[in-house]
Amino acid sequence: MKSIRGVFFFMNDSYGEINTLLKTQKNAKSNVLKERVIATQQKEEETGDTSCREKILSQDFRDFIIPNYRLDQELVYPKSQICVQSLGFGYRVAYVDQSLGEELSIAAYGYNGIPNCYSLLDMEAMNETGISVLQNYPGLNLRGKGIMIGFLDTGIDYENEIFRNIDGSSRIMAIWDQTDQNGQPPDTFTYGSEYTNNQINQALKSDNPKEIVPVSDENGHGTFLASVAAGGENIQEGFTGAASEAEIAVVKLKEAKDYLRKFYGIRQKAVCYQETDIAQGLRYLHLLALKKQKPLVMCVALGTNLGGHNGMSSLSRILGSYSRLVDRCVVIGGGNEANERHHFQGKLNQVGEVQEVEMRVESGNTGFVAELWGTIPNIVTAYLISPSGERSPVISIRQGSRYQLTFPFEQTVVDVEYQLFLRDGRSQLLFLKFDHPAQGIWKIGVQSLGRADGEFHIWLPVREFLDGNVYFLEASPDVTLTEPANTDDPITVAYYRGADKSVDINSGRGYTRDKRIKPDFAVPGVQVLGAGVNGTFVRRSGSSVATGITAGACAMIMDFEPADSDKSYHKSGGKYYHIRSTAEHIFRIPEPTVGLWNDGPVSIAGQIEKIITDGRGTIWQTFLSS
Repeated sequence: MKSIRGVFFFMNDSYGEINTLLKTQKNAKSNVLKERVIATQQKEEETGDTSCREKILSQDFRDFIIPNYRLDQELVYPKSQICVQSLGFGYRVAYVDQSLGEELSIAAYGYNGIPNCYSLLDMEAMNETGISVLQNYPGLNLRGKGIMIGFLDTGIDYENEIFRNIDGSSRIMAIWDQTDQNGQPPDTFTYGSEYTNNQINQALKSDNPKEIVPVSDENGHGTFLASVAAGGENIQEGFTGAASEAEIAVVKLKEAKDYLRKFYGIRQKAVCYQETDIAQGLRYLHLLALKKQKPLVMCVALGTNLGGHNGMSSLSRILGSYSRLVDRCVVIGGGNEANERHHFQGKLNQVGEVQEVEMRVESGNTGFVAELWGTIPNIVTAYLISPSGERSPVISIRQGSRYQLTFPFEQTVVDVEYQLFLRDGRSQLLFLKFDHPAQGIWKIGVQSLGRADGEFHIWLPVREFLDGNVYFLEASPDVTLTEPANTDDPITVAYYRGADKSVDINSGRGYTRDKRIKPDFAVPGVQVLGAGVNGTFVRRSGSSVATGITAGACAMIMDFEPADSDKSYHKSGGKYYHIRSTAEHIFRIPEPTVGLWNDGPVSIAGQIEKIITDGRGTIWQTFLSS
């Protein structure tokens, strides 16, 4: 086994500087770096190249997430090799020339410093939630008017009539297309193109709209999501979205860079988005809502199985911070992983005990990542047994260590990294990256070195990232919410089958790894009608559907203002007022089903009717007194 150490990048307050702590580098390498700095400074003066856009888009630059508290001794590089931008809430992203660092690894750059990659959560629901009742309730007419719903997804078919007002103008306030570099970026951003409501309206009046606003949605996921959340009525198809008069904001995310796909073993054609672009999109939606002075619902229908499942990732913290702001509501889908057999939950009852976890790898897999997580003081180590019986040494437990396990008979290499997280939930991580794994049953031997409750978890990637089947033979459907759905303050939504009100077998389940109750409630998410591409209508199922419906429901409740109410207090950012409180007073599900959907299927109409009949209602009184 080979142990490798590396380079840590830290950020200084100056946007043109980056700090580097060289852990095991020799003085000779420092001299080479200094010479490189002088040479690139001269080149920079000649070319005047200080643009960030090329660095953000270039495959030759790596992206790193860095919190503001990292202020170590600095080695300053020129702007031609580094660009730094804010992600908000104390986080920044550094775009760094790959020639400045070594091979990408957790040991070198830290687990949370390497952006994670997120997949789409694929895909009569309105009546099932009581939404259609509210849309036509005498004196209410709740349709999300004056509320903005923001989407981070594959784009939108802005020409579809369901996204227009009665007069034909668009309800889409703006689109930031991160994939289009031909237009003007939004203020304070340096890549992509922003298209305003005025430009969209001009395009809709044009004979060739795409010449003015060249935004499209080749996938259709973003259009469907926006339609179930905020689509207008289509009588012919019998369709209407939840908040049919809400304003819409869209971020079309650019796909993740190749180096991240390679690092996480993501199949070549998988649709995936990196954490930094998602965080930039959230910041854009927030700033746009501030500019327009609108309450904002953030709809996040993206997920991954990688991460601590305890709400401590960079993206989780950012989403949690937004959800605590006034006039903000964050909705996150729980994913579709409960029935994929990608999660193993084990328990070691005494120090020294070993449990061998069997994992089936089918043909066609070129590589994948598995993560073993535990909570300190539970400490475990591991070894691997290949399908032919080759056994690796037991992994030595040393902070920041990296090892390479070779299985010659199978022609398989497994890179293993070990990390302790004392700040982020007191966690332990074993990161295993399989390169061209042999077909058959692999065993991960997990051995206890120190224990409290003895519990550990292993997660495999979401199915969208795999190019062949990989699964545990004794998998657990619990604790299968995708990240960032384990975040505490935002709303996390599961889904069920509206036809028979049964839990869908695929819907991600709680609890979180640190035993918090999630998801918050369930919404219909099976065979729901929504907009497809080119003006068509399709039926889709999955977590994204429920996320969109819940985002629309949030907008409707934010739109509700009883007589003599303060127009701002009921729109403050906590989930407990926006949606959860409307459900928990109606459907209280017994404890055995808490991991499935906690407060049960949401009925917005039932709770608002209760508020009307009670005057201000119990929820209002509780909220006002808090």
